[in-house]
Amino acid sequence: MTCYYYYYFYHYYYYYYFYYYYYYYYYYYYYYYYYYYYYHYYYCYYYYYRCFCYCSSSSSSYYYSYCYCCCC
Repeated sequence: MTCYYYYYFYHYYYYYYFYYYYYYYYYYYYYYYYYYYYYHYYYCYYYYYRCFCYCSSSSSSYYYSYCYCCCC
């Protein structure tokens, strides 16, 4: 299993603004890490070699998104 965080900045002007939120979402998704780790084996049993992600966005979702993914 490979799990990772990734986030996008769609507009350079908002970089520092969303960089602040990056730390906020980091702790938020760290809580869900255990949840996905527990159900990962059940997921991979039916979906081999696939990834599942839990994504969210800030209030300005047009410019920013943040996801946590696990791959079989």
